[in-house]
Amino acid sequence: MELAKPFAMSQPAISKHLKVLEKAGLISRGQDAQRRPRRLEAKPLAAASQYLEGYRAFWEGCFERLDALLEEVQTDKKKTKKKGDRR
Repeated sequence: MELAKPFAMSQPAISKHLKVLEKAGLISRGQDAQRRPRRLEAKPLAAASQYLEGYRAFWEGCFERLDALLEEVQTDKKKTKKKGDRR
């Protein structure tokens, strides 16, 4: 199966993944002679993207606060080292 070539997965494993995506409504399957081309379904993917967007904003905020805290800790360490050098 040409779809499996770029991945380190067997053809049966790819088929299982495609079935899951199809059941979720994220892809649809057509038929062209012996081929069964798959199409991405934009509407459900847009809904999933919108749902995940809230989590992206949440985690970005968390990472920004973590960056600020780490910068504060590093600054405090540098100040402590400088005070220790003066002795």
